[in-house]
Amino acid sequence: MNTNHLADASIVTAKDAIARHMQWKITLQLAVALNESLSPNAIRAIQHSEECPIGRWLVSQHTLSIRNTEEYRDLVFRHEEFHREVAQIATMINNRKYSAARCALDPNSSFRQASQAMASAIMALDLIQTIAIAC
Repeated sequence: MNTNHLADASIVTAKDAIARHMQWKITLQLAVALNESLSPNAIRAIQHSEECPIGRWLVSQHTLSIRNTEEYRDLVFRHEEFHREVAQIATMINNRKYSAARCALDPNSSFRQASQAMASAIMALDLIQTIAIAC
């Protein structure tokens, strides 16, 4: 499955960050529905959270002034947690365990809880400093 857009997209606003985040959910759901593996680029972005758009933003110069805030630290934690959940599902998908991956994407799953927590953390951080960067 071609997922290059997930690793290369820029973030300009909090809505962009959430949209990129939502694209992962859609990508995983499509891979399961189509019984397709994830691309090497997607796997790399999953395994290296600092290489996805949100991760790059979190370690960029644009966050220097907010790194000591609780909201920033919470987003970093939630981002790592989300990547751990995505990595588990990606492994299931690429090992052709589509049924297990489908269950892991269930609305009551730890993946969905981590996903919602990360979206909430993005919005909380945006309240203290509007996420706006030029990439």
